[in-house]
Amino acid sequence: MRVMSSYVKYCREQAAKCARRATLASSPEVVAHFRNLEQRWLKFADKADGKGPDAGPSRKAPASMSALPSPG
Repeated sequence: MRVMSSYVKYCREQAAKCARRATLASSPEVVAHFRNLEQRWLKFADKADGKGPDAGPSRKAPASMSALPSPG
């Protein structure tokens, strides 16, 4: 299980990096992109940690992010 927890740690670190990049971004589209990537990394971590895809409300994006346009 040690390998799995290092993978979980890696995923959470990547999510944190995306969150930091989102706070530094000046474009709403880039912010939305990094928030999306952050959520994906958190889902990977939760799956690897045995929590499944619906780990709870703490993993959802803030309500203020839902107002941003989706990239593309």
